[in-house]
Amino acid sequence: MKIAIIGAGPRGLAVADRLVVRAAKEQIKIDIKLFDPYEIGGRVWDPSIKANNILLMNTVVSQVSFFADDSIYHPGPTRQGPNFYHWIKEDAVEFLKNTPQGIRYLDKLNLNENSYAVRGLAGLYQQWFFNDIKEQLENNSSLVYQKTEIKKIAKHNDQYRLSFANSFEDFDFIFMGLGFGNNRLTDEEKSFSEFAKRYNLRYIAPGHPAEIDLSQIPGKQNVIIRGLGLSFFDYLALLTEGRGGHFVEDKSQELRYHPSGKEPTIYAGSRSGNLLHARALNQKSESEQYAAQFFTTANLKKLEDENGHITYSDFFSLFDKELQFKHYENLTKAIAYRNLFHKKTHRFLERLRNSESKDFEVIAHNFQIPEEQIWHWNEIIDAIHQVKSKDDLTTWYERYLANDIEDASEGNKNAIFASAFDILRDIRETIRDLINQDRFQTQDLKKFLTIFNHISTVISVGPPLIRIKQLKALLKANIVHLLGPDLKVENNPRENSYIAKTALSERVSASSFIDARLPQVSVSLSEQDLRKELINLGWFHETSYHDKQGHLILDAAQINPNTFQLIDEFGQILPNLYSAGIPHESISWFTTVLPRRGVNTIIFHEAAIISEEIIQTIKKTSK
Repeated sequence: MKIAIIGAGPRGLAVADRLVVRAAKEQIKIDIKLFDPYEIGGRVWDPSIKANNILLMNTVVSQVSFFADDSIYHPGPTRQGPNFYHWIKEDAVEFLKNTPQGIRYLDKLNLNENSYAVRGLAGLYQQWFFNDIKEQLENNSSLVYQKTEIKKIAKHNDQYRLSFANSFEDFDFIFMGLGFGNNRLTDEEKSFSEFAKRYNLRYIAPGHPAEIDLSQIPGKQNVIIRGLGLSFFDYLALLTEGRGGHFVEDKSQELRYHPSGKEPTIYAGSRSGNLLHARALNQKSESEQYAAQFFTTANLKKLEDENGHITYSDFFSLFDKELQFKHYENLTKAIAYRNLFHKKTHRFLERLRNSESKDFEVIAHNFQIPEEQIWHWNEIIDAIHQVKSKDDLTTWYERYLANDIEDASEGNKNAIFASAFDILRDIRETIRDLINQDRFQTQDLKKFLTIFNHISTVISVGPPLIRIKQLKALLKANIVHLLGPDLKVENNPRENSYIAKTALSERVSASSFIDARLPQVSVSLSEQDLRKELINLGWFHETSYHDKQGHLILDAAQINPNTFQLIDEFGQILPNLYSAGIPHESISWFTTVLPRRGVNTIIFHEAAIISEEIIQTIKKTSK
């Protein structure tokens, strides 16, 4: 049987691995072909892209592994193999020396288990893993990678026909592990782009920072960056270190930036004006996770049984209690606050344990906890609202960053705030189950996808701590200027420039403007040939929910969350056609992850189900 995997990134490799070992166990011959226009590892991790020698991953090396394990339900045959960190220490040098692209990464191996590697090195680990999968082949099965982009897909008799590079091939099964695609420009983006062409300016639309030609951005001239998320930090690295600047640590262990003179002057902001919190120094082992006390499957089930469904309010109350309790528990352990609690620690924690999170602030005041250590969601999510004047902005940002750095430096088990933020990473599977099992009704799901996703992004998707330290250094060096909230960027034909304005009456003019974000996940805006073909066929379409709370339309392609089979616009499951990951974000939740051993990671979970579905179908049809 012939199986095509479209996308040779982490999801594609995970599915290929599970298919190969299951087929070997069942003594079935399969022929797998992986397609991707990028190197094995896919677009994000492609080591041939120059910028991936600079840009960092967002996961520590010890918590990345492509070897599936028994924390997954029915994973198929498992085998031992090195996680990313062990590979770096044991296998990387030999592999890199014998790989044309690998030679460029030999100086990137000086890492400890809690380090963040450059992205291209993660791509090379995936290439090594691909070779390891091939060593598991039996029964004359094959696994081949073809570097090409799939342009079209169509049904052809009982198979699917894929078209690529003036050729085509038919397959019995298809798995699509598509990442972020390219979108057509929105009306606003189109106006910026056309304005740039008309006045010889530079506009960079949403896209992958690693792929953007930033040589068009002149040094020592203003550039406006809209967006303060992870793409913002990528652009910072490329416009500073990528241009020959470097950071050094002074005697006080603070970073100082030494410019090359080629950097632009960066003015950055966003609608909210808030930065992501730094990812705390890692203190957790390869498979270690925080054990939730309140936000548990049992407590969620109890709420569901009482109300008939889970409301967003009930969901958030449990989540809130989990994070706040950890925050206050760590506060009682902090050396600076031991005298405050003294013999009251047990009584304080028991009061919290037996109360709802909405009462925690009053309890904290009763125990005379300093105001700066009391948990306030608005201070965590929307801290910049404290700033009332543009004259106070730079000082406020420097103080805010210093506090964030100090807290995150205490680690993701010990920090007073950052350890609580890190809990979200450890309870994602519990949250994912709520989404996959449709346990929210439409209006509660809408609140989750808007309110909660924003909270999740701010507290748990931040960059490595080193990037926040670098940002602080760039502010001091006057390379970066952070703007206030409610950023608006406009075309300004009078001054032949772009203009940035904020709620604090700031006004900045620049000849270059970067929209620092990835293309949004959108069926309707997709511009890539394959996705447009899937839309035309009705195989990719918006997903609708109807219930007594109302109607909700999600701009995400519909799949059966139990089997990952595509569902067409008529509600019919498409046989032998599977898809998972980013195109289905919001039907599945938080799909942008790397596999991690021992924690039931979503990529291994998907691969286990999809591979079993395919192998069992082959067994039935061959009888």
